[in-house]
Amino acid sequence: MVSHHPVRRFLAVWFFSLAAAFVTAAEIPRGRILETVACASDPAQTYALYIPTGFDPAKKTPVLFCFDPGARGRAPVERFQAAAEQFGWLVAGSNNSRNGPWEANVKAINAMVGDVNRHLPIDAKRIYVTGLSGGARVACQIALGGLAQGVIACSAAFSGGETPSRLPFAFFGTAGVTDFNYRELRRVDRELDGAKSPHRVVIFDGGHEWLPPALALEAVTWLELQAMKAGTRPRDDAWLAAQFSARRAAVPVASEIEAWRALKAIAADFKGLAETGEIEQRVAALAGSPAVRAAQKAERGRERAEDNVMEELTAAIGDGLESAVKQIVAELKAKTDPADRVMATRVLQGAASSCGELARAALRQQDYAAAAPMLEMTLLLRPGRAPTYYDLARSRAALGERVKAVAALREAVAAGFKDKARLESDQAFDKVRKTPEFAAVVSGL
Repeated sequence: MVSHHPVRRFLAVWFFSLAAAFVTAAEIPRGRILETVACASDPAQTYALYIPTGFDPAKKTPVLFCFDPGARGRAPVERFQAAAEQFGWLVAGSNNSRNGPWEANVKAINAMVGDVNRHLPIDAKRIYVTGLSGGARVACQIALGGLAQGVIACSAAFSGGETPSRLPFAFFGTAGVTDFNYRELRRVDRELDGAKSPHRVVIFDGGHEWLPPALALEAVTWLELQAMKAGTRPRDDAWLAAQFSARRAAVPVASEIEAWRALKAIAADFKGLAETGEIEQRVAALAGSPAVRAAQKAERGRERAEDNVMEELTAAIGDGLESAVKQIVAELKAKTDPADRVMATRVLQGAASSCGELARAALRQQDYAAAAPMLEMTLLLRPGRAPTYYDLARSRAALGERVKAVAALREAVAAGFKDKARLESDQAFDKVRKTPEFAAVVSGL
């Protein structure tokens, strides 16, 4: 688990900056996404930015800072654009923060936050952060350091997998039903229930990805509600009544356990803001019902079964047992029950993601001997990916394994690789560059 102390050290700079005067923002474009804004302190650090059409430079404004695991700043800004327009939020997404060394993320975070504050009037009491996967862990680290009042965590939560016993911020989590971190978000939901921390976790029909725009609006709406409870947004009784009515109308009727979850969330969210006594009674009644208890027992059983399959697959991968991995993959892909197929997707995607992360870490260190077997395993779990075949080809080439390198390169081309200039300049291929087989692949491009 990453220590929180580095976060605290650079937060001191942020809070000093947030107290400083900001540059007039009257001429900054509004109502459209600015894809690449260079930071004044370091032009190599850039971010995507959205300023709502109703932005008033004379007023302090809530802001949402976004962190994508692949440094795609525009992607989250697009997802939150409609919500930002409705509620008047600023949204900024780093084009430099990505999965990798924490120090590089610190540099990207400091640059973006400092630059936005330099030019725009941030409300220091309404700072929020969001992230996807590794970016969600970055967002949680920032909030644990004390900067943000709320987190929207997509497809991941806390570093090290440990949910803090007490959160100093509001937590909104999301995961797709086929997301390999689905179980993590379910677990965090239960643990934050036990800690009585303000939170909400919503599962949507998707995978390991940014939440859809409609759910982004729901997340921002929830954080607006939390701000009203905390007193950082003025109370609006008409708005509260509309939200309370809409949430009650959306309670599912086909599933008792989902109705219980929805009502439990409503009672927690509106406690002290609306009359929730009747809803709390319904929650208590459903919690003790045979249907909800049976559904909870079945869910726990499915989670244990999924854990067991994942442990078996992970052990086979760690031991390099290719035949065992192939057998487990075949068994998972043969599942016919819809719930089992969803589980199989989560397991395969999760194992592939773990292998891919290990391979990328080895490639960053140019440890091709460690990268190659992890890339082979990744392709067993998730075949047909041109970037994975290409990385395998360059690893085998760097190791001097000519036949395997060319075979992997041909697979990469068949899967869609077309970057001839990259192939010709990539030094990893120097040991096989002069072979006729390699030349044939290059000429084919």
